[in-house]
Amino acid sequence: MMNSETKLFAVIGFPVKHSFSPIMHNFWFKEEKLNCKYAAFEVEPKKLKRAFDAFKTLGFCGINVTLPHKNAVIKFIDVKDASLKAVGSANTVLFKNGKTYGYNTDCEGFSGDLKEKKIDVKNKTVFLYGAGGAAKAAVYALKKDGAKKIYAANRTFKKALALAKDFGLTAVKGERSKDALAAADIMINASSCGMNKDDVFPFLTGQINKKTVVYDLIYNKNTPFKTFAKKFNLQYFSAEGMLVRQGAAAFKKWTGIYPDVKKADDILKAFAKKK
Repeated sequence: MMNSETKLFAVIGFPVKHSFSPIMHNFWFKEEKLNCKYAAFEVEPKKLKRAFDAFKTLGFCGINVTLPHKNAVIKFIDVKDASLKAVGSANTVLFKNGKTYGYNTDCEGFSGDLKEKKIDVKNKTVFLYGAGGAAKAAVYALKKDGAKKIYAANRTFKKALALAKDFGLTAVKGERSKDALAAADIMINASSCGMNKDDVFPFLTGQINKKTVVYDLIYNKNTPFKTFAKKFNLQYFSAEGMLVRQGAAAFKKWTGIYPDVKKADDILKAFAKKK
């Protein structure tokens, strides 16, 4: 039951009705016996500032931010942590003592899920496809965790070059992509490839490193990266665990408690099957 002492949290996006976040966070609030509630609000881009100011005025304690607001919301944030500054997008905001604090917990969620799946990136060669916010969060985590070499590829090569310049990576295309694929210990899909049924694997494959581990930020879909991994008998993982762990990192920013991610993993699997 809500009362005058209930602390309020939310996720904003456009659209956002599909979000798993309310189920996850309300489960954790109940598990931790916290008097808190979490809801989802669809906010049109042109109304973002009004909505952000309203959350502050109404006394919300924190919000999650999803597409398409992750970049635009930054200009309303007073204190930005290192991950947000590096990645250039925010997914978690804390309202405290009249100030707003912004974070990108995708970095922590990605790193935590790799560790959970026993994917050790230290001194490894990584092939990364994608150059948007998800790719930047992955790169930040990979470099922090000690990856030796990161190759960056993207459908638009200029974006791969920009990502490489910002983070000290090696951008590849064409035949160099084949060489980089052959050298990769870990392959990461941080693009939207796989969201549409007609998407195909974006590279010509030559010699494949049979020990390559494929990690796909898209989950609950048969993506071209999943098909590729199956064809060459490679280990394949998708990012359900990243979603849960970035949420857990946000939960800790707000409450000081790191919640039970194992139970949330099971709840997400059940949620995804219904979709």
